[in-house]
Amino acid sequence: MANEQDSDAERQFKIFEDIRDRAFALLEQFGESGYQPPYESEVDYSVEGDFTGYPEVVVYVDNLKMLRPSVIDALQALIVKYPGWQITVTVTVRGHYDDWPNMGLYVRPHEIIDGLQRQYFPEEFQNLVYEGARRGTAYD
Repeated sequence: MANEQDSDAERQFKIFEDIRDRAFALLEQFGESGYQPPYESEVDYSVEGDFTGYPEVVVYVDNLKMLRPSVIDALQALIVKYPGWQITVTVTVRGHYDDWPNMGLYVRPHEIIDGLQRQYFPEEFQNLVYEGARRGTAYD
């Protein structure tokens, strides 16, 4: 039984690494990357490198341009090949760690769950819309 659990954990880790690496490569087309927050310098995004055992890859967005629908659509096109997994996009804008609430998107193969609180964003980002997205609930 232990061998089955070990091999399942190994499979999950390999999937995580694959999604993480693909997300990183994809996002390089849209902005500059960095390490996990807190950042040493100004960057547009970073991709979490540690696997927590949950079927997700976390992307930290420090520049709101990374929330453009074209970027999120590309992430969804990536994750569609991995049923049961999601890419969690977390807003971590420098200078707003304390005055903005936690917010982001869950990008899943079949849906986008939108937990953005746009009233905190500059006007140019307040009207972001993702096709087929829905607001999150307590069950998400």
